[in-house]
Amino acid sequence: MDYYLLQDHWSSLVRNMKDAERVFGMDTYQTEKLAREILRYATITRIRQYNLFVQQRGEDFEKLRTKLVEMGFDEGAIQRAFENEDFWKVTLELSEA
Repeated sequence: MDYYLLQDHWSSLVRNMKDAERVFGMDTYQTEKLAREILRYATITRIRQYNLFVQQRGEDFEKLRTKLVEMGFDEGAIQRAFENEDFWKVTLELSEA
């Protein structure tokens, strides 16, 4: 997929996440910040066990989860972001582009 189309699709998924998170009383800015941090981590971190990371398992994934919690993101919001399969898939694709 073309990089710009992929980026546009990712942005659309983040907008949908922001709308969905309002139900849980989450600030839309925090939701967007969370999504951007997940993308940033996947893009700049050298992930040693990529197959496990894709499956949301392994040491690299746990480091990401721990880092997000330490940054002050809501644990429920983090879990919901990871459960959003479309967001996770497109985030990984965008990080490789």
